[in-house]
Amino acid sequence: MYKVFLVEDEIVVREGIRNNILWEQYGFQYTGDAPDGELALPLIRQIQPDLLITDIKMPFMDGLSLIELVRRELPRAKIVIISGYDDFSYAQQAIRLGVDRYLLKPIMKEKMVELLIELHKKMEEERRQQEYLAQFQREAREYEVFSRRRFFEQLVTGGLSVSEICETAKTLGIDVNAPFYNIVLFSLSSAGYDGSTPESYTDALEALQDTIRQFIESRSDMILFNWNVTTYSVLVKGGEDSIESKTRECIDNIQRRCAEAGRDVSWHIACGSPVSRLSAIPACATEASRILSYRYLCPEEHILSEDCIRHLQKTGGTKSDTCKADINQECIRNFLSGGAAEEIDRFIDQLFQSAGEEAVSMPLFCRYLTLTVYYASDAYLNSIGCRADSYWSTELRPTDSASSPEEARQFARQIMTQAIRLRDSESKKQQRQLLSQAIAFIDSHYSEEAISLDRVARKVNISPNYFSAMFSQEVGQTFVEYLTNKRINEAKRMLRQTDKRSSEIAFSVGYKDPHYFSFVFKKVSGCTPSEYRKGSKL
Repeated sequence: MYKVFLVEDEIVVREGIRNNILWEQYGFQYTGDAPDGELALPLIRQIQPDLLITDIKMPFMDGLSLIELVRRELPRAKIVIISGYDDFSYAQQAIRLGVDRYLLKPIMKEKMVELLIELHKKMEEERRQQEYLAQFQREAREYEVFSRRRFFEQLVTGGLSVSEICETAKTLGIDVNAPFYNIVLFSLSSAGYDGSTPESYTDALEALQDTIRQFIESRSDMILFNWNVTTYSVLVKGGEDSIESKTRECIDNIQRRCAEAGRDVSWHIACGSPVSRLSAIPACATEASRILSYRYLCPEEHILSEDCIRHLQKTGGTKSDTCKADINQECIRNFLSGGAAEEIDRFIDQLFQSAGEEAVSMPLFCRYLTLTVYYASDAYLNSIGCRADSYWSTELRPTDSASSPEEARQFARQIMTQAIRLRDSESKKQQRQLLSQAIAFIDSHYSEEAISLDRVARKVNISPNYFSAMFSQEVGQTFVEYLTNKRINEAKRMLRQTDKRSSEIAFSVGYKDPHYFSFVFKKVSGCTPSEYRKGSKL
């Protein structure tokens, strides 16, 4: 039922319209009336009618003044003017204000019923279009995530000018305006994830990602982005006096939710220092990334900070001494399981810094470092199914010749680069196998309305976040784009080669609502199914 509100100063006319129309029979609910605009306005704000019927000439506040206010606050409401004044100037103003109909008194019941039927049909069609658009946007949310991820990559790397940032953010519906900014990074992965395969689906990880996402999306001062497959970023916005407290609030909320997830999930959090310019966000993000990278040296220290790093460099342990950062195989294997090739030099620097200047200058330490890196890499590759001994060239085998810090650095860099290359090669191979399975599943189940990214990810046992990133990177389309194109292309084939009705074709390709099918078809193809069928037979 659509809500109706009437504003009319003549009581006889008001009661006649109220009592002589069977409102519900025509899909409307009569919710109230008032004798003038001034009394009507607070009631309209409370009721928020879908249809406003109002006179023009009234005491205190006339109809045109009321319409101007209502149109500003309820832009989707339909408005009908009734008046005894056949004055073209009123009609002109009514048109300017977006009035739907202009009726002259006396109001005949038949005319009012005819109008209600016409408006109800129009409102139903607009409602369906809004529902279709909302559904289309929900289904396209994955593409939005992909676009946001690409925008954020450009934002944190300095790939956009300030004007381009503002323009792109506006297009994506992202509000980046604030006096101050900060970046909070947090990594989430299944406990024991070794980086050699696409991350498996787990209920614990999905539940944690969902609860963090819901918290951040409920806040207008925080914006969530994907940093990479296992790391997320929050752009925190605030004033000079509030940015620190908002950053702490963000970290505390993520920490609490991660702690509640227990030992099934591995997690770490770091943040940068607040900045006052959009152009300074890349430096803030770099700082946060540098701090977060220390998680490989201290996996038990979940909240990483500059104080923690300084204590580590000074004592070889974290601020809380919950882990030790002496150079051992475990910390190197931690890095090999999750680190990227571009992070190798930074990680080696961290190893040297944690050991201290005095130790680094000793030839014995340099030889110890090279042996530790070699055996840690060898053990890691064997653990993921790579026969490491068959991949090491002569120059990558350990010797006693690395006696200087630079020689130790060079050897460690070569070994770790080779290990990560082999890890990524193994991961890519498994990615391609899983992607082939996923595409085969989509191609055989696209006609099912219930098919979704989550369902396909579960089928091939990959986390939805990992699957979304992998799919768009390898296929060049998001999951939703691929599924929609698959459905529409099959619909086009059926429109060309069969005599099935459009509604039958809609059901056949996964759309239970034929009207929504037509809406999507036109969005994708630029014409309706019937127009396409006519054109294909010309």
